[in-house]
Amino acid sequence: MTAGDPAPTLPAPPLDEAAARAAWQQKLLPLMAIVLTSVSAIFLILSLLQTNRVRSQIENGPTLDLPAEVRTVSCLGPTLAAADQQACVRWKVLVQLEAYTVANRYHQANSALIVRASIKYLGFLTGMILAIVGAVFILGKLTEAPSNLAAEASGWKVSIASASPGLILAVLGTALIIVTVLINPPTGVTDLPTYLDVRGAFTPGQPAQ
Repeated sequence: MTAGDPAPTLPAPPLDEAAARAAWQQKLLPLMAIVLTSVSAIFLILSLLQTNRVRSQIENGPTLDLPAEVRTVSCLGPTLAAADQQACVRWKVLVQLEAYTVANRYHQANSALIVRASIKYLGFLTGMILAIVGAVFILGKLTEAPSNLAAEASGWKVSIASASPGLILAVLGTALIIVTVLINPPTGVTDLPTYLDVRGAFTPGQPAQ
């Protein structure tokens, strides 16, 4: 086929078959309109709710709340030398920094996990809607000029040619669901001390580590 050749067209169905298909499509028209409107509204509402939930989770960062054992440590005791008082103050500051760092580290990991779950949910929802809309189009016997859907990677190749837009949508929706379920972005946490190590306890007479 050259660029000047006309696009291929589907053979015209028999008159009785065309009339039956038109009557069937006219009968399913209200159902198709209701399904398309409903899934669009459901997708919009659920996506907005999920996005707001993720945003609120990210915005609600942790607050610094030290254990009572640390808050009650006094660095101004009469029995402490000036060097010990200075080391005690430095130790309490480092404990606060370490606690705040750990809290934010796990808050970031928790936010990443919620974002991953949200992406999976929205991807699954989108794929399911595509599959449902495709099924409705197939049920309504909608046909267009033949479309070719192809995907290729190392070692495999997939190609689908169909005159039914519903079949293309159903395949795309199923593929999106599979990809969403199989791909898992990492959300792990490497928990290492930043300001204090295991020797970070304050002992009078020795500098804080």
